[in-house]
Amino acid sequence: MLTFKTPLKSLFGFLIIFIACLTLNPVYAAEDGEEEVDNTKYYELSPPFVVNLQTKERRMRFLQVRIQVLGTPDAIAEVQKHNAPLRDIIITLLSDQSRESVNTPKKKKALQEKIQAAAEKVLKELTGKKQIEGLYFTNFVIQ
Repeated sequence: MLTFKTPLKSLFGFLIIFIACLTLNPVYAAEDGEEEVDNTKYYELSPPFVVNLQTKERRMRFLQVRIQVLGTPDAIAEVQKHNAPLRDIIITLLSDQSRESVNTPKKKKALQEKIQAAAEKVLKELTGKKQIEGLYFTNFVIQ
């Protein structure tokens, strides 16, 4: 066990331990002289999506979804630029749903993956490359 007799020695000991932790911790240490920089960010497609659900009932059913996409700043700029075709494909896919087709977490996840694939396809057609790294539902309400 380390013991220190004076405040200066205690401070010196603490600094040595702190520096050792920083250099040995892989979260802080760079590999091969390269610094990892995660420059991805989230962007919310706004306004929220509100669509009528397919139903055989007399009562209309609505779905409201908030969606965020994950990508680099350049990718987010492309998402903003091509907002109209992205919203169109997402609205089309959401409008094709019924309450039963989205009433479990597994079905919602399948819909999320389907929307992400369609959005990636639209962006690839418009920009020539895959732009988004993820697509997430941040709000999902059926009424």
